[in-house]
Amino acid sequence: MLHPRLLVVLGIWSCYAIAPSFRPEAVRASSPTETRGAAGAVVELVIREPADSSRRPAATPYRQFEGPLNVLEERLFADASDGRWDEHSLLAAALVASGVEDRGRMDGYIARVAGLAGELRDSMAVTGTVRQEAQAVLEFLHRRVLHGGYQIDCTDLRIALDEGRFNCVSASVLFNCIAEQFGLQVQGLEVPGHAMSRLVLPEGVLDVETTCPSWFRLLDDPKKQAALVAKTLGIPRGGSETPAERRVVSAVELVATIYYNRGVDLLGQRGFAEAVSANAKALRLDPFSGTAHGNLLASLNNWAIAMGSERRYAEAVEILERGLTLDAAYPTFKTNYLHVHHQWIEDLCGKQRFDEAADLLDRAAWARLDEDWFRQARIEVQGRRARSNLAGSRLTPLRP
Repeated sequence: MLHPRLLVVLGIWSCYAIAPSFRPEAVRASSPTETRGAAGAVVELVIREPADSSRRPAATPYRQFEGPLNVLEERLFADASDGRWDEHSLLAAALVASGVEDRGRMDGYIARVAGLAGELRDSMAVTGTVRQEAQAVLEFLHRRVLHGGYQIDCTDLRIALDEGRFNCVSASVLFNCIAEQFGLQVQGLEVPGHAMSRLVLPEGVLDVETTCPSWFRLLDDPKKQAALVAKTLGIPRGGSETPAERRVVSAVELVATIYYNRGVDLLGQRGFAEAVSANAKALRLDPFSGTAHGNLLASLNNWAIAMGSERRYAEAVEILERGLTLDAAYPTFKTNYLHVHHQWIEDLCGKQRFDEAADLLDRAAWARLDEDWFRQARIEVQGRRARSNLAGSRLTPLRP
């Protein structure tokens, strides 16, 4: 399944009062998409054809969050700059996005898939109509490769090829790779929380649930199809999808979903820096992905919360300031920017370091997020310093 989940913070900062009138609370980052059984705001994905390379931005603000690239990734992103794969096959690109860093290993997987396609070709099973040919490809794929069962976090193509465990992204990528070997015209398809393939037929298109080997056999029984999908994906009954929620993605954008899913998994493992990097890479390949953009913002937000909970305030502020340069309108950045300063100032004042607290407020004022809050905070720091000085003078013994 294409992970839409994210995205829950792993802890909420405790909040001590400087002054009850301006106590900011930490805010959780919510998921930008809806998944069955998960709470969160819904952002509709617009139906569109693969992005025209002429509309791709020349530069994006996400590059600063990618971190270092390995040699294969450098080649991957250079190739994807025009919105299509010229030097990479879909399989090669997907392997790099899955985490393959060695060219020899990548070539080994490519040879293995080529061997599987050759085996299928030799079987003479891919015959008949376009639909029948696609059915033969899907059933062969599940019989020979995807025999380890569906698992939501198995986006990595290496796991699918080595162990047979898969999710909707890895299944759709492999189906498209092999189908193209037989001249079938296929596309990636993104649904909120899910990925599929779209088969182009002479009479129209057919959406293929690549996680289900019996999909084509149940085309005439939509109820059984729906039940089979629900059983495979572990979806509670009662969920619904409509074609209006589906978005056609290019081969480059399909590879972006691999990075996106990796980002969700890394965030769940508290690998915040790596999660931010993975989402930024997804956005390099699919700059128009609202889900990847939302997850990048939420990853930065939750990373800052984690730093603040460890009293690593300077790091938390730096992360939030980087996020604000990316999207100054993201509401939780503002709230948590105030909150971490509240925590930091309270910590400094508790240690009688009032001058540092005042300097911190002055430095933070650049963001101009809430001038009233900072003005009130300055007044409170000055008042606490005055009260501390008064208490100290009362305790100082008189000299003879």
